Amino acid sequence: MNLEVSQLVATFRNILHVYSILEKKPMDLGVGTRVYLTEIQTVSMIADNPGINITNLAEIMGVTRGAISQTVQKLAKKNLITRSRERNKKEINLGITPIGKKARDEFNSRMKDIFTFAEDLYNEASEDDRLVARRLFDAIYQNLRAKI
Repeated sequence: MNLEVSQLVATFRNILHVYSILEKKPMDLGVGTRVYLTEIQTVSMIADNPGINITNLAEIMGVTRGAISQTVQKLAKKNLITRSRERNKKEINLGITPIGKKARDEFNSRMKDIFTFAEDLYNEASEDDRLVARRLFDAIYQNLRAKI
């Protein structure tokens, strides 16, 4: 591996490391309870898929039903999501509460602030540079997904 590629890999590993730290640190999103990154990502997924059941949510998020069930319990206790049996008696359908919506909106606002610099950089790049960036991120994602 040449030096430039090694430096890119090292930078990417540093990004993953910082992300893993953020994942373990609860955030105050102004809703009266601290929320972990995986929790707010789950709230967002439920908001994007109203009425989704636990099985489908686990599938979309790439985790086990047991893991998503535990997260759903925590989110319900924090009053960020609702659970109901709308479609059939066996299936639990999920939705977000007004508090969950507020937490999601605050999180999205923070993410927008954090990544605005990336959008500016991307907009300044040539079309060829944008293509390389898309190909690189897609390749990294596909390679990591294949290892799951």
